[in-house]
Amino acid sequence: MKPKHLLPSWMLLLALAMLPSPLLGQEEDQTPTPAPSLEQARNVFQDALERLWIPNHRLTDGPQVHAAFRDAVADARRCVVQVRCDGKPVALGGVVGPDGWVLTKATQLDGDPVVRFDGGKEYPAQVTGVDRRYDLAMLKIDATGLEALALDTAPDSRDGDWLATVGTGKNPVAVGVLSVSPREIPHRAGILGVQLEEARDGATVAKVFPDTGAEDAGILVNDVLLRVNDKPMKNRSQLIREVQSHSPGDEIVLLVRRGQEELSIKAMLSGRIAAMGPNRSDYQNNLGSQLSQRRFGFPSALQHDTALPADKCGGPLVNLEGQVVGFNIARAGRTETYAAPTSVLRALVFDLMSGRLAPPGGEPEADAK
Repeated sequence: MKPKHLLPSWMLLLALAMLPSPLLGQEEDQTPTPAPSLEQARNVFQDALERLWIPNHRLTDGPQVHAAFRDAVADARRCVVQVRCDGKPVALGGVVGPDGWVLTKATQLDGDPVVRFDGGKEYPAQVTGVDRRYDLAMLKIDATGLEALALDTAPDSRDGDWLATVGTGKNPVAVGVLSVSPREIPHRAGILGVQLEEARDGATVAKVFPDTGAEDAGILVNDVLLRVNDKPMKNRSQLIREVQSHSPGDEIVLLVRRGQEELSIKAMLSGRIAAMGPNRSDYQNNLGSQLSQRRFGFPSALQHDTALPADKCGGPLVNLEGQVVGFNIARAGRTETYAAPTSVLRALVFDLMSGRLAPPGGEPEADAK
């Protein structure tokens, strides 16, 4: 009967060839090294196969790597929460004040937010502040005596340093390295998704493109767009410039005249629309998981090579010592994630708590991830 699990002879010969020769460099008076066994040959060959066939990301961001970072995230994870809207997880968040202050990504909040802690306890949350520049929101929950993240110092970080995204579990959500030190992330013009014609006091909608923020918001042909974020629009050119001054993922408020009625409509801007045709770069960047809708135009952000899903943004990023180096604010590419550095967060947190950055209309911007 043919033995089971035997490797083909050519594979065993290859494995034997990969073993160090027992005679090379051997002195005459040394005892000869025993010839390798068949089992040793199998082990060497199996190791070679794993090195050849295991995807590279498994060697840098696999479960073994995550487990190695448990100590680094052990303290911070007690201050991390899951943010949910309409029963679905939309972001991570970090407790930044013991009296129920939670920082998270603003444009992920599509609905009434609820904060869930590791043990499963949930708290309804109120949005008390939104910073459009960094796409961060401050939530307030009815809780006291919470452990809060330490943001009083900004750790020194260098390109190539290991970083871990903290979740609510023992292991980090993802691990990567610092790719680029904090810098300004350029703005990209947002697109509403309409074709416009001149009107006496604004711009008339001549066409609404499918699968756009305009269509989702319910804008119709022959609607007259009068204001953007309460700013009067004198003509078509001014309206286009105003829309393009915002980034993809931003929500704008339009005053629309429809017949004899005036309506206030919120619309989400996008970066590309189907009518513009396929884009190879966008396709490649979306490999792995969907990008954040709001991922452009940050005044200062560090970049790390973590492939972080959009719904895992909003929480803290720590170094090997467990120090918070920033909060993740956007999945921007296939291996690009941006984080607002701690040096920025320290001042921003208090502005968000104070009410000076109150959300427009009492509600944060929304994002379809």
